[in-house]
Amino acid sequence: MNRKIGFISSIVIGSAVAIFLICLIAALFNRISFTENLSYGVCAILSWGWVATAVVYSCYAKKERSAAAKIGVCTGVIYSTIISIVYFTQLSTVLYKSVDEKILQAFSFSAAGSWMFNLDLLGYGLLSISTFFIGLSLHADNKIDKALKFLLMLHGIFFVCMFVPILPLPASNQGNGGTVALICWCLFFLPICVLSALHYKKLSMAELQLSQ
Repeated sequence: MNRKIGFISSIVIGSAVAIFLICLIAALFNRISFTENLSYGVCAILSWGWVATAVVYSCYAKKERSAAAKIGVCTGVIYSTIISIVYFTQLSTVLYKSVDEKILQAFSFSAAGSWMFNLDLLGYGLLSISTFFIGLSLHADNKIDKALKFLLMLHGIFFVCMFVPILPLPASNQGNGGTVALICWCLFFLPICVLSALHYKKLSMAELQLSQ
């Protein structure tokens, strides 16, 4: 059951990243509310799927690496909680304008520097920490797992994004810069999802052979 959940959750997060990537590419040419709201929805699903994936990884972590796995799960849960609040707010309160206009402006995921935008960066910074510790807990004994471990830990460098709102950076009109940066992130994270699915598929085959 564990490996099946790991495989399915890896497919889910991979599909979420792929759909998010398509929405981002579409946004470069024409920003429409449908693709924007769709990207909010799939990013929320991505956060839930990552929690499931991280939990399954922790189940297979060796005893001496269990602390790293637990840290990865805990930070993943915090990431998912923050992201769920940010995007559920966009798909409910903001979308249907169910509060006063001034409050609505504070809740809107409008641009760099807004409250929800900063929370979003905090969430993805925590995701990066989560992937680093999950990668640290992974025992790699083949090429797929070694590549997966490397990418998971390398993804940890994105934790710096959580400090961007704190730094006294000058305000600027980023244009499509933010969208392009997210596209690059998707292209980085998508192979992690694919390798994760291959990891669990290979694990399933190995366990099946042992049971015969």
